[in-house]
Amino acid sequence: MPEDYEFVINGLIAGVIASLACGLGALPLLIPQLKVKDRIHLGYGFAGGLMFAASVYNLLLPAIDQGTSGAMQLWPVSNDLFGLLLGCVFIWMVERYVTPKRLKNSMLLKPFGSRMETLVFVAMFFHSIPEGVAVGVGYGAETHGVEFSGLGFSIALAIAIHNIPEGLAVDLPMRAGGASVWKCFWFAVLTSLPQPLAAVPASMLVWLFEPLMLPLLGFAAGAMMFLVIDELIPEALETGNHTAITWCFMFGFSLMLLVQIVL
Repeated sequence: MPEDYEFVINGLIAGVIASLACGLGALPLLIPQLKVKDRIHLGYGFAGGLMFAASVYNLLLPAIDQGTSGAMQLWPVSNDLFGLLLGCVFIWMVERYVTPKRLKNSMLLKPFGSRMETLVFVAMFFHSIPEGVAVGVGYGAETHGVEFSGLGFSIALAIAIHNIPEGLAVDLPMRAGGASVWKCFWFAVLTSLPQPLAAVPASMLVWLFEPLMLPLLGFAAGAMMFLVIDELIPEALETGNHTAITWCFMFGFSLMLLVQIVL
């Protein structure tokens, strides 16, 4: 490939590494004392906190940061909120589609396991698309003379690190459903597959993908937040101690917030 397209290869490699980092979230499942199956209600609370914090601080706040003075300040926020509502509608429709009967009869859905495992996988899969676009835009922007050299690498590194706790959020319901740690690893990686796939066209077509970032970020946030409020937390509260679940949610939220601050 010509040197002019080296940034495309770099974006692809960075996306793959960030995707593999998501699988590292399965490592805590190797600790026998966790007994995930017996404490899945706590796992749902913890995963909900991780996902909610990622939605707010990694997906929604960038819209506010991009606001400018005057009337145009509402434009980036409006784009993000539009995407957020679309994400909520999308997950709501997926919830209605993924019935126990369809899970049993569908060859495509059966490998994911239970309904909850399927919904978490779908939400996290679509959450990875704007992250892949961000990596690609970062590498592509370097070819347009951005002041900060290494922008693409910095974005990819940040995404790879915060992919680890997000991978754990994917793995917890799968492990509780009886999946092996190895299967949890690869399914977590699979949820991040859009990152390298989206990074390539985004790096080549920065002018097209950059304006789409805010609606995509909002879409991913809406999908995850809707899932947490409508599925994860109610499911946890049905079988577990409310106070313990609340503490697990706050611990997961705080952990993801710390990751964002460090990065």
